[in-house]
Amino acid sequence: MVFGQVCFSRANIDEVETDVVEIEAKLDKLVRLCSGMIDAGRAYVTANKLFVNGIRDLSHHCKKEEMISECLEKFGESLQEIVNYHMILFDQAQRSIKQQLQSFIKDDVRKFKETRRQFERVREDMELAQVRNAQAPRTKPHELEEAATALTLSRKCFRHLALDYVLQINVLQAKKKFEILDAMLSFMHAQYTLFQQGYSLLDQIDPYMKKLAAELDQLVIDSAVEKREMEHKHAIIQQRT
Repeated sequence: MVFGQVCFSRANIDEVETDVVEIEAKLDKLVRLCSGMIDAGRAYVTANKLFVNGIRDLSHHCKKEEMISECLEKFGESLQEIVNYHMILFDQAQRSIKQQLQSFIKDDVRKFKETRRQFERVREDMELAQVRNAQAPRTKPHELEEAATALTLSRKCFRHLALDYVLQINVLQAKKKFEILDAMLSFMHAQYTLFQQGYSLLDQIDPYMKKLAAELDQLVIDSAVEKREMEHKHAIIQQRT
């Protein structure tokens, strides 16, 4: 069979049909795995939201401790933004992987399989017409003519549908490449955006974290000095007693 510049033998078609069955199974599996990842991701987002709410509750409780309250507020806001970025990532996975590939399976792969079923039926009809034409009695011109006419019509129908089938093969192969690559590229762009935005956000609060770390180091030193002074005073009091 020939369509445009592409020639398909029976072996080529068998190979394509086998590939379609396999790619459909692989895509179905990937969609299911993606669905599981999205569900787990949304559960992760929900757990993180609860954690952030806990940080905010603690911040409200520690309002009199300005250093603690400020720290909890800043970190809580940053963590909430990171949660929002994760929500965007899982929404993109829903659209680019799950929905896009599901649509490809539902629309294109199944349309191809339906065309294949029609092609096989018409091919069987043509083979049956060939048998009837070969078996038509030569002594009965009327039956011979009917068999020849039926064979001609079945051949025309077969050639027409064969062209449609080859077209479906070309379209499916081209679209398979586009759909898979486009879905994965969109998802990886979403991953890139997640980490880029996350890095940018954390980079903005990095000076505050360094300042807080220095203050904590000084707090440890001050606490150690205060502890020694208290121990010294305690020892003096015990000696006097």
